[in-house]
Amino acid sequence: FMQNLENKQVYIETLGCEKNRVDSEIMFASLEAKGLSLTTNVETAEVIVVNTCAFLTSASEESINRILDLSDYKSIGKCEKLIATGCLTQRYQQGLLQEIPELDGLLGSSDFDKIPTLVHQIYHSDEPQIILNKKAHYQQRENTRYQSTPRHFAYVKIAEGCSNMCSFCNIPLLRGLLSSRSVSSIVTEVKGLVEKGVKEINLISQDTSSYGKDFKDGTNLSHVLQGIHEIEGDFWVRLFYAYPNTLPEETLQIMASDSRFCAYLDMPFQHIDDEVLMNMNRKITQQQIREKLDLILGYLPDIALRCTFIVGFPTETEDSFEELCQFVEEGHFHHVGVFTYSHEDNIRSAKWGDPIPNAIKRKRKQKLLEIQQKVSLEKNQSYVGKTLKVLIDGLSYETDLLIQGRSQYQGPEVDGLIYVNEGKAYAGTFCDIEITEAHPYDLVGRVV
Repeated sequence: FMQNLENKQVYIETLGCEKNRVDSEIMFASLEAKGLSLTTNVETAEVIVVNTCAFLTSASEESINRILDLSDYKSIGKCEKLIATGCLTQRYQQGLLQEIPELDGLLGSSDFDKIPTLVHQIYHSDEPQIILNKKAHYQQRENTRYQSTPRHFAYVKIAEGCSNMCSFCNIPLLRGLLSSRSVSSIVTEVKGLVEKGVKEINLISQDTSSYGKDFKDGTNLSHVLQGIHEIEGDFWVRLFYAYPNTLPEETLQIMASDSRFCAYLDMPFQHIDDEVLMNMNRKITQQQIREKLDLILGYLPDIALRCTFIVGFPTETEDSFEELCQFVEEGHFHHVGVFTYSHEDNIRSAKWGDPIPNAIKRKRKQKLLEIQQKVSLEKNQSYVGKTLKVLIDGLSYETDLLIQGRSQYQGPEVDGLIYVNEGKAYAGTFCDIEITEAHPYDLVGRVV
């Protein structure tokens, strides 16, 4: 059905998180399978697709501005059709078509493999076309994606949506409730990537810890890790977005038993004050968070923990913020991300309004990051003189005089790097690097 579209060039731009990146990779593969050609040059593209983010108002605004920017290519480039996909379309479907008449098509936050159908429809209609699934869900897909990351690392999405119902978050509205992929489809995909030479598999979803709960048959995250554990080869596996309250203990057992599972866990706590946690609907207390940390360290004493926190939540007092500062100062984390609370119209915490001024939110964020910076520097200093296994990215993005890579303790695109200033090392390979100096975010070392 695509015959007359085969020579059309499609450009896809991805905004937001790595989960969106995986969705874009599925769109790439689906379009390619139907004979459309993909381009990285927006000026020559006849079809422009913007995969949007709408998690926060600021992200929605950025997405809208980018769609408007790219709509200029209808007059200055070769663009014939402009499509928006992802969370923004799920959140503001009708408004988008009214506000941005340049849009020819909308695709929601699932069914990404239907993009060729949408392209076909918009070329055969004078009206904007919409493919929007009212209830986002995960479809099983084997090897139907294009890898857009560097050759040596990839993201594998193991589930879609989230059922946690945190009061500050609109993901269930944008992405639906938790919907897990089958264990076999994930393991098949990982195996395929490893056979292709991928050295680092990053498991992602909105809520990785709750994987399998929707199957209601006892399947959980440990079954995925067990399946990956049985794959042969020299590669790393890294876990992102592991919610503290639902992480199965067996997961930690498997991670501790196989050194290919990075001693690394990305675990968003969001706060430590009990009242704030309760108002956030996090379903966990400070006591339980501390017990979880002890449990993790019992299995993986050298683990690097990444954590995110929200400051300026409507019920956060000076005292509860102080409590958070003290908790971070205790030094549990290698990496910390801090977000200022964003007042959204479609979240449950909106009922409290937005009483904390933005200037105070920003001040709190700055203070928390400064506390963590000292902690990160201390943690990094403990690596000086040690030899770490490093996955080499290639030449540094900053300067051709340095090589850059990451140890198991550093996640791609979110954490610091290891800069190599002595010796030869090649992109996509593991290399032993002796750490010679430490900075708050990055390390420097030499090939041994």
